Amino acid sequence: MIRRIAFAGSLIIAVILYLSTTGVARADVSLTTACQDQTPQNGAIMHEYKGIRLGMSRDQVKEVAGKPSDSTDISDDFKLTGEDMMTIHYENNMVKAIQIAFFDIKNVPEWKAVVGDAEVNHSDSGAKHARKVMADENYWVSIWQNKDGSMTRITISR
Repeated sequence: MIRRIAFAGSLIIAVILYLSTTGVARADVSLTTACQDQTPQNGAIMHEYKGIRLGMSRDQVKEVAGKPSDSTDISDDFKLTGEDMMTIHYENNMVKAIQIAFFDIKNVPEWKAVVGDAEVNHSDSGAKHARKVMADENYWVSIWQNKDGSMTRITISR
């Protein structure tokens, strides 16, 4: 229970830091961004993780990922390698968001594989983050990492 509260608290802090340093809200997409070609020049960006995709049903997620380590009416938590964790958020029993928390830097995918050519921003605290909006496909993906790389969070959401 304490681990779940700590995880949720860390996630809230990461989101607040991200939004405060970029000055944009999730729903804000400027005309410039909306009109740009959203396909990264160096390959595709992350749109799924371990076979879990936005829009899947809860039953499909469990077929792919197995039994969750913890579950609520609106989310399932899955343990990954070591301390790493994946939380799937549902809306009407369909995947609305995928959040992955990495605590071992060797398990973190390359940034380009996550957000493609998105600009990487650095905060005063030393953390870095990037976000890519795929307007044509109606989703976004972000990655945040603390200064020493001991915590990395990836979010794929609509």
